[in-house]
Amino acid sequence: MRGPTRRQCLVGAGSAALALPALEYFLPRHAAAHGTAPRLLVYYFPNGRRPEWWVPTMVDGAPVFPAQAAALQPFADQVLSLVNLSNLAALGSPGAAHAMGTGTIMTGSTIPDVAGGVLFNNVSLDQLVVQQLAPDTRFASLQWSAGEPGPCDVGGSSCAYTQSISWTGPASPLVAAIDPTAAFERVFGSGVDGLTGAAAELRRKSNKSVIDFVDEDARALQTRLGSADRMKLEGYFDALRELEKSLTTPAATCMATLEPPIGGLGYPERVAAFHQLIRLAFQCDQTRVLSFMIEFGLSGRSHDFLDAPGGHHALSHYGDQLGRDRLERVETWHAQQLGGLLQLLRDTPGESGGTLLDETIVLAIGSMGEGGSHDHARNCPLIFGGGGVVAADGRQIAFAPEASMPLPNLHATLLEGFGIEGTFGTNGAIFGDHGTASIPGVLV
Repeated sequence: MRGPTRRQCLVGAGSAALALPALEYFLPRHAAAHGTAPRLLVYYFPNGRRPEWWVPTMVDGAPVFPAQAAALQPFADQVLSLVNLSNLAALGSPGAAHAMGTGTIMTGSTIPDVAGGVLFNNVSLDQLVVQQLAPDTRFASLQWSAGEPGPCDVGGSSCAYTQSISWTGPASPLVAAIDPTAAFERVFGSGVDGLTGAAAELRRKSNKSVIDFVDEDARALQTRLGSADRMKLEGYFDALRELEKSLTTPAATCMATLEPPIGGLGYPERVAAFHQLIRLAFQCDQTRVLSFMIEFGLSGRSHDFLDAPGGHHALSHYGDQLGRDRLERVETWHAQQLGGLLQLLRDTPGESGGTLLDETIVLAIGSMGEGGSHDHARNCPLIFGGGGVVAADGRQIAFAPEASMPLPNLHATLLEGFGIEGTFGTNGAIFGDHGTASIPGVLV
């Protein structure tokens, strides 16, 4: 099996090292009517979410979370619960259930074949926001994960489908940074790996000369290519430009205390470190679009620290009460981690008089519904915050399972919330293959 091409890797690397200091919010039409545009944070969970442990019950018009998600109850007044959205793209893609769930969750695009070394897919929601609004921040977007590379899915499926939820185009996954120390250096450093003085200047000049050489070489090659290949090189040139900017832009200055995470952290500590980095990246206005995977799709992590040994994926297919209890502890811990991050955002002042949570659309979503049966037809995302655009004010929009409400309709609705108009999907769809209409009640 052939992995991602050099161009795909360069696009991912360049997109993770964007530059130009940001002074103002980007202002799309819909969001501008409510003030400044919100940030977008996508928070991803692997191996599905069991609805009975995740979906709040509406009691006297207010959401009450189950015990396993009790950590989210303090944010019941800032949540929009969506129930039973169908990921038709995953259902229409071949066998590799976790690759198809993770790979399509933010793109809504059917993947016709997972074998043969050819990557399919399309642009993801977060990257479409970036492409259409061109946010004037030092980093147009960031992709982080506390996970570690593991086995890919069955059938020759590329790891890109389980280890990337952000895609800039049909065959261009963005690689998530998994080391919080390196992520801190990239965002708050100067692109010289922590070097200072003469050594830092030498590294900066060396990197710049390499970029100049590669750029010159690629442009010479471009004159000998056909029109289709020349178009393919545009993504490569974009990545080079963004990488060059990151090397010539001064390190971020911010009123927040900037202390890098220590190296060699265990998994729970890495999750906590990334949560702090998410807060700092937003607080210091280094980006307004960020995706975080608490683990990669098909995660086999053993959560021994929770007294839940055994690979997470295996536990999601539990065969006895012991396995079920261990999975419950894992999903409870996941909800606690999300709650911890939401509290960090709520405790941090924003730029318009509210908090970072007030100003951010936080889309918390699993790769599927219940993981044991690979239930792509009943995904139940939660949206917190909303930035004055999403009606995340303690309500729930539930659909009957047989209604088959397309998940990409949510993506199309969020695009409308960001003021993005047009059709970006296939066959006239607004988004993905099946996002053809907005979901009433989602937007303010």
